[in-house]
Amino acid sequence: MSNTVFYYEQKQAYPMLFVFDTKGNMRKYALQKNVTIGRNTTNHSVDIPLSSTIVSRNHGKIECVRDEYIYTDCGSTNGTFVNGVRIGSRSQFDQSSVTLHDGDILSFDLKENGCSHPEQMVAIFTTVLSEQVKWKKVQLHAEIAEIHIGRTASNSLNIANDMISEHHASFFRAEHGWAVVDHNSTNGVYINASRIRASRYLSDMDVIRIADIFFVFYENSLFFCDGSETTELSKGKKELKINILERSVMQRFKKIRLLQDINLTVSSGEMVLILGGSGAGKTTFINAVMGYEKAQGRITYDKTDIYEEYERMKYQIGFVPQQDLLRGSDSVYDTLSNAAAMKLPADYTPKERELRIQTVLEELGLSRERNTLVSKLSGGQRKRLSIAVEFIADPALFFLDEPDSGLDDIMGKGLMENLRSIADKGTIIMVITHSPQRAATLFDKVIVLAKSTVDNCGHLAFYGSPEEAFRFFDVQSFYGIVNKITRPDENGEGLSDYFIEKYNGVHL
Repeated sequence: MSNTVFYYEQKQAYPMLFVFDTKGNMRKYALQKNVTIGRNTTNHSVDIPLSSTIVSRNHGKIECVRDEYIYTDCGSTNGTFVNGVRIGSRSQFDQSSVTLHDGDILSFDLKENGCSHPEQMVAIFTTVLSEQVKWKKVQLHAEIAEIHIGRTASNSLNIANDMISEHHASFFRAEHGWAVVDHNSTNGVYINASRIRASRYLSDMDVIRIADIFFVFYENSLFFCDGSETTELSKGKKELKINILERSVMQRFKKIRLLQDINLTVSSGEMVLILGGSGAGKTTFINAVMGYEKAQGRITYDKTDIYEEYERMKYQIGFVPQQDLLRGSDSVYDTLSNAAAMKLPADYTPKERELRIQTVLEELGLSRERNTLVSKLSGGQRKRLSIAVEFIADPALFFLDEPDSGLDDIMGKGLMENLRSIADKGTIIMVITHSPQRAATLFDKVIVLAKSTVDNCGHLAFYGSPEEAFRFFDVQSFYGIVNKITRPDENGEGLSDYFIEKYNGVHL
């Protein structure tokens, strides 16, 4: 089916399938076994469920046959498009199966009168990208005219990859929408697995491939990922800059410092873990950053001062405290509907509000509980509903204080995976948890706060990736980090001062 051949090294033992829908959701599946694809119903389930009315219950399957992966359309009503060519129902070719190659695109669409269905879905089959790869979202707003892609530092998207030309390609705003152009690169630009020879306008759910980078275009947004840890998109990237000089309170006419000298930057799409010993100021820190309790210093998001513009910025901030404020007599749907009425902009139409509610229910795994009373929810479901209430407004900054407390390992990790999915769409997420190790691979960065014995105040003892943190503290787990900075009378090693000084010394 595919005439496209990519000459890249196979990077893992089994392929991946990345599935996108028109609600901005992405799910990933490691194809370690034969899988069925279709629509779940009350008495029928499949391995890869697609929540779309144009997908049949038994739509298709992927099987491994003699080290080749075969996709078969199982007599679906609307067929399957593989790299733009329909197989199965109404196929112009008498075939229902095709061998999949790296970069092949499966599209579940109706395409009546040349127009795509609003519930279309696409899936990328790849042997290049691993399960751990992270997807990022870039909003193509009016201030962006063009995004340059290439190997040199002058490009907006600078990629250290020999398969990328110095000035490889560009996404640009044209008269009728966004388009992509290949700047005579060596290895080309592919849309839906076909190489382009001239500038091409982009349609919703188009998949663009440049070397081993995949982009999915939808509603003036680009979702993209690659296998490199160094790829960054400078234009369209938003940053939360934290500069806390001091956070203090007055007690009996005496000033008590709680936090001091904390400077760091978090980028959009990052999920950050906040660690610290007892009394190090973790909750005080997030209250200061989101403007609930102001500190001396400056907190900015996308160049906007949160303290000075708090009345406007507070609608972009979500906060889930330790204790929920849910009413047990309301249903899950009523709870979210009330939250949507309070938090969504007043110009939202009833249809738009309803669509947002349904999207949040699905994203946080609450669709089956929509009519369940809050009082009847399990602990994990109740936690997810608390998150949903804040997430309904699609905040840019999302803070959570022990959202997984009281949950077992499976429920707790599942909750953190929900948060990871939210971060992958561009939201900055900062989490305090006492059980970080069960979700260790989900965090991009870790903030370590330690209470100094010199001034009895919380300081920044580390900020960086989890791997860097383990090397810095010479441990192999987050629990080990906390143990290093916890006081001896609380069964720790009592090395908070040492690591505060070590970190400050490194960063002078």
